[in-house]
Amino acid sequence: MKLSRCLFLVTLLFVSGHAVATDDMYGSAIVGYAKTGFDSNNTNSATYKLAVGYQFHEKWYAEFGYHKLSDQSLVETLPTTMDDLNNTDFGLNANALGFSVLGKAGSNYGELFYRLGVLNVDIEGQSVTSADSCEFGVAAPFTLESGENYTLCEYDEGIAAAQIGIGFDFYIGVNLMLRTEIEHIRGQHGFEHNAAYVGFRYNFR
Repeated sequence: MKLSRCLFLVTLLFVSGHAVATDDMYGSAIVGYAKTGFDSNNTNSATYKLAVGYQFHEKWYAEFGYHKLSDQSLVETLPTTMDDLNNTDFGLNANALGFSVLGKAGSNYGELFYRLGVLNVDIEGQSVTSADSCEFGVAAPFTLESGENYTLCEYDEGIAAAQIGIGFDFYIGVNLMLRTEIEHIRGQHGFEHNAAYVGFRYNFR
């Protein structure tokens, strides 16, 4: 929720600051599939990005966006057997606000672009360890029916991350483009995210 408020304020300031230059602005909405890892937890889930961009040079864009990096629900009931433990996917939710610069090269079919960016990532998740303490988050010990002792680690961390990506915007209308992109994100404490996206870009002109 706090990320959404921040995104709204950043976008409002960005749009109002360039209200006289809307011909150089665009919005994009894309969805995809991602693999995300943090601590000992790795998830595969749907992902999406919403962004507002501004062309400040013939070959360069600046883009502000909100990213839903991972959306796996947190586990509410702890496993009681070893089979349950092995088959449990512990939750990992990751959201981010990002700023990036896109370099572009035009063609008759659209625009090839590459992305370099920075992100503020908010991660909420769980992991299990056989140790008595957690590297991240709050430790909650539990015991299986067979007697083995484990620790559930629940965390809510904010980290910085760097982003690289490459994609292509295909012309499909006067103002509308089909956006495809692959990206890699790496951040503090071993955070890693790889994703492929497809969606739309709309040029305000």
